[in-house]
Amino acid sequence: MKTIELHYEGKVAVVTGAASGMGLLASRELAAAGAKVVLCDIDEEALARAYALIAADSAVSGAGGAAAPCRCDVRSWEDAQGAAALALDRFGRIDLLFCFAGGNEARCRDSRVPFFEQPREVLDWGIDVNLRGPVYLARACMPAMVRQGGGVICLLGSVTGFEGDGSGAMYGASKSGLFNFAKSLAKAGAPHGVRAFCVSPGPVLTRPGMANLRTLAGRAADPAEIVDFALYLASDRGAFVDGTNHVLDGGRLSLPR
Repeated sequence: MKTIELHYEGKVAVVTGAASGMGLLASRELAAAGAKVVLCDIDEEALARAYALIAADSAVSGAGGAAAPCRCDVRSWEDAQGAAALALDRFGRIDLLFCFAGGNEARCRDSRVPFFEQPREVLDWGIDVNLRGPVYLARACMPAMVRQGGGVICLLGSVTGFEGDGSGAMYGASKSGLFNFAKSLAKAGAPHGVRAFCVSPGPVLTRPGMANLRTLAGRAADPAEIVDFALYLASDRGAFVDGTNHVLDGGRLSLPR
């Protein structure tokens, strides 16, 4: 079977959560495929390492795109606007937005109590990172796409958007919101050639604990399985995909309850 090669030469991508996990993997694959990538992350030290890693990839391969690091707190309107401005200033356009930044507030803020005991700051963090962030970044990047007459926005959902979470309730609610947000973006963008979609993984081996979560496949996904699918949909090969949510869960949602 022939392997499908994806080409992103001349494309400019803005990637949030780019310093680790699936965001870093997507950024490396995009750069290797010829894209220019704006690496957005709140962790400046990890961001510097990611930038150096992509530069090393390019030096070894002798090919690939360029990258630009951007310290960005996705909860900040100003930082979102700054990321878009950096992309336009450095590379002249914005073709792709991948929103990989996110996390379950109960785990990320180490507050593993039921929803009705969660402090306000934990609830706010969950909403702001997982929902407000993608909204702000899409709002910042979409005008450039509209002016150009095309672009693609990829949101990262989760099966938790279907399942819910008694402790990380804002994570589940936000991910569910992204399913609908993709539809709204698609409706707003269609007259201008801008597509949007959501990719919703089940357990992914971005951290050890995910290996213990049940799926019909009997395992968690390799991060590359999620990233490669997202990059396929965002490429010209996925041009007919718009406004939809795509579940990659190894059958988790089909397990008996």
